[in-house]
Amino acid sequence: RLLYVVVSLLLQNVWRYLHWEYVATPRRGGRRLWKWSFKEFINMIQRAAWTALATRRAVPANRPPDDRFTR
Repeated sequence: RLLYVVVSLLLQNVWRYLHWEYVATPRRGGRRLWKWSFKEFINMIQRAAWTALATRRAVPANRPPDDRFTR
């Protein structure tokens, strides 16, 4: 359980840092925080992980096969 707590705290801190640095607009008197929910952030991380860990199941048909497919 402690590992889950640590991971969740790290994710929340990363989300808050990114929200403050890149999403909020600087202005006089502080920054204006735009709407960017934690759930959207988690979905973005999940999509990135699935993309990075996905296996390619098909070869694109509009390109000729490269050297990996010839023996």
